[in-house]
Amino acid sequence: MSQDSPPKKILVVGAGTMGHSIAQVFAQAGLAVDLVDTNSRVLETAISKIEANLATIKEAEGASPDEATSYTKQVLQNLSATEDLAAVSETADFVFEAVYESVETKQEVISRLEDQISKDAIIASNTSVLDLFDEIRVAEPERLLCAHWFAPPHIVPLVEVVGGPETSAWAIDRTVSLLESVGKRPVVMRKFVPGFIANRIMMAMADAAEELIDSGACTPTEIDYAIKTSVGVRLGVVGIFQSLDFNGLDLIAGDRPLEELPSYLRSKVEAGELGVKTGRGFHEYDSPAEALSSRDLAYLAVLHTLEASTDFEPIR
Repeated sequence: MSQDSPPKKILVVGAGTMGHSIAQVFAQAGLAVDLVDTNSRVLETAISKIEANLATIKEAEGASPDEATSYTKQVLQNLSATEDLAAVSETADFVFEAVYESVETKQEVISRLEDQISKDAIIASNTSVLDLFDEIRVAEPERLLCAHWFAPPHIVPLVEVVGGPETSAWAIDRTVSLLESVGKRPVVMRKFVPGFIANRIMMAMADAAEELIDSGACTPTEIDYAIKTSVGVRLGVVGIFQSLDFNGLDLIAGDRPLEELPSYLRSKVEAGELGVKTGRGFHEYDSPAEALSSRDLAYLAVLHTLEASTDFEPIR
């Protein structure tokens, strides 16, 4: 495979919680996928889970049972499950590593891969917290990077991509291109931090939730309900920083002296870029009225979908 040609064979190592679903993404896109795990029972379970996932997808699309069965067969034709890593490594153009989250396990797998895969194959690890660039020894660090997916990978669009100090720009670009080609929405980070973006923010939310529970202010059920019926409606539309734009950055700054504001907020307030009402904040706005209308229409669409699907009740 040349460095400019699209990958023809994807190798996913680790068929557990994330790996089977990652493999499914590429199989659904029509790419040939080898799914490897040393545990035959895990592999069998992985295929069953993929079949169930595909059935759910077709159910959501309103397909008939026969159409769902036909689609599942079609996707599975692109997927091969095996316990023999060596037998499929040489033909892999791109490797996604999704094994157990330990340095020792990942070191063993990545070392084996480096001995077997082609010189142009990229190794993308799905680690969520490990700093592989510091903790893993590799012969060719320019092709090692992190591609952090979210459960379930076959549904959640985001994949956080980050390289190490020696990862090549080519490897990053190729990874982004591949992910976009199968419908994912990658975000490239400027440097590695444990937990990446979304999980770090989720961990901060979890810390706040623990404080609330420990103080006796509310229960886990009440916290979930409060989040789902408030920020859960909004975040999928505006995220964090555009939400601040709609609130008004001067309101967020409050009465705090400029020198006490975080640098990202201070620079905006000093420039008079206060959000939607001034036409510029963290984003730009042509018309405050149109921006508010568009936001509210999107909020209503999300709200109606959530009410129709779960009505904010726990999934059972």
